[in-house]
Amino acid sequence: MSDNEGPAKKGGYRVEYASSGRAKCKGPRPCTGTDIPKGALRLGSLVEIRGMPNYSWRHWGCATTKLISNMKERLGDVEELDGFDELTDEDKDRLRRAFEEGKVADADVPPSAGKPAAGDTAEGEKPKKKRAPTKKKTETEAEEGGDEKPKKAPTKKPRVKVSRLSSAHARSNTNHTIESF
Repeated sequence: MSDNEGPAKKGGYRVEYASSGRAKCKGPRPCTGTDIPKGALRLGSLVEIRGMPNYSWRHWGCATTKLISNMKERLGDVEELDGFDELTDEDKDRLRRAFEEGKVADADVPPSAGKPAAGDTAEGEKPKKKRAPTKKKTETEAEEGGDEKPKKAPTKKPRVKVSRLSSAHARSNTNHTIESF
């Protein structure tokens, strides 16, 4: 999008209420791909898809600290954010607080983001996967080296050969006319 095309975008970000429930959140996992309900506060980042400018939407609560710092750097003031004027006073205050603190308030994070409760796991630590218990060898298997199973020879299916005579005979049987000699 060049400088003189369409309405001027303020820094490539937009905030608004979702006009329908069709948009999917592009925020961090596990919220990625969840619906943004109609009327919910959402944040859009301007992206170019196939040469056309579009917004990549996320719940307001899915805005990361990096995203907020980028918006601060690009816009300077939260009131320069496109769509800020159309918000309610309560939501304007939420955005101002987020700009001041550099992060979204925990109360604004949607349940679909699934942040772990305090004390569940350390941040950045992944839960360990459980492994199936290993099989113990019996005494006879250990003595015989019973790890190896006898291998079977691969079985081949026999090919069915169709002779020309039988196929010609089959064709002649489909003809139900009787020929006299």
